[in-house]
Amino acid sequence: MSRGPSRSEHLTDSEIEAIVLAAIPLRRAVQRCFISLKPFNETYSLLNDHVNSLDAVLEKITGRSIDYRGRDLGLLPAPTQEQCKG
Repeated sequence: MSRGPSRSEHLTDSEIEAIVLAAIPLRRAVQRCFISLKPFNETYSLLNDHVNSLDAVLEKITGRSIDYRGRDLGLLPAPTQEQCKG
């Protein structure tokens, strides 16, 4: 039987960033799949529910609300000036 994470098991910032960067293309791909479906049929609803669940998990691990206007959904911190130069 698997156990849940203990209080001492936390994701690092780099692990969170890696998860978000992997999840965003997955989220887009799933959305592309259900765009061609008729709204509210079974498959559409199932895929939409999965995207909503993924969004909830991403919000929980990042501690941020999703901003659908941003490229990274507003889930990653803005790059610092040093990161932009490099």
